Amino acid sequence: MMEQYQITKQAHDNCIACGRVDNNPDSLGLTFMPQQDGSVSASFDVSARYQGYDGFLHGGMISTLLDAAMTHCLFAQGIQALTAELTVRFSTPVEIGQKVRLKARLTGQRRGIYQLEASITDEQQLLARATAKFIEPK
Repeated sequence: MMEQYQITKQAHDNCIACGRVDNNPDSLGLTFMPQQDGSVSASFDVSARYQGYDGFLHGGMISTLLDAAMTHCLFAQGIQALTAELTVRFSTPVEIGQKVRLKARLTGQRRGIYQLEASITDEQQLLARATAKFIEPK
């Protein structure tokens, strides 16, 4: 599974979220780890560089993190697909300085459409979650 993941994610070497920093100096450098249950997870240190309102992570960054987690969940299955629909639910503001955990899992697939869900949590609580549909490019 890990080898398949490494091969599939090479298509993202320049990605703003997970690309190699030597390819894209602006990349967040997210590193996802495939889990035994087919999900993926990563940690992220919330920096003031990505804030919206003072002291809080920008909502667009939250959406980006959730989208990246779901993309990597597909990579772990050997699938390259594009986000077709993304629904984000912001539960609790994500504070600057927090270390958060990103997690995503595949919940279903049908006729080339993949359904996924992702979450951002801290030690105690759910901060944000998303559901999405991805499609394989033609």
